[in-house]
Amino acid sequence: MAPLISLAALIGPQEHKTGASIPRPVESTDLTELTDLYLRSYHPEADRLDAEKAAGRISRIFAGTHGTPIPQASLAIVNAVGQITAAILITDRNVGSATPGTAYIAELFTHPDHRRQGLAEDLLRSAMDVLHTLGHRAVAVTVHSANSAAIALYLSRDFRRLTQRAGVD
Repeated sequence: MAPLISLAALIGPQEHKTGASIPRPVESTDLTELTDLYLRSYHPEADRLDAEKAAGRISRIFAGTHGTPIPQASLAIVNAVGQITAAILITDRNVGSATPGTAYIAELFTHPDHRRQGLAEDLLRSAMDVLHTLGHRAVAVTVHSANSAAIALYLSRDFRRLTQRAGVD
């Protein structure tokens, strides 16, 4: 198993890129389509995953297992025929507080046929803009160290690696 890397960024207003994809909010009715996209996006792991497990993963995010979902910042990009080609699911890790905590990117995935088109960057930029508007000051994500494309994306958006404090497991 590849080691995980935690990254975080401060959130400020985001530049709107000309020609960027315009995402729409993810809805609970998107579960089946998001499940299919999740399986296709993680193709190397698809042998281990099945639709039920993928649906469970997405359902747990919607249910708040990974923090309170932030529907305004959980976004999808759809193609010309209305199919979801990329999605970002965001939660708030500061459960039970009146002030926004650190937003957490629970998932960001793109269909393999639509990669290298800037969709993930468009989703990330749009989600960060919404989070800024909602009063969030930081966003974090955990990625596998072998996922160089994801790491490059986050570093390009000013994410920095979080380091563990001495004595913390």
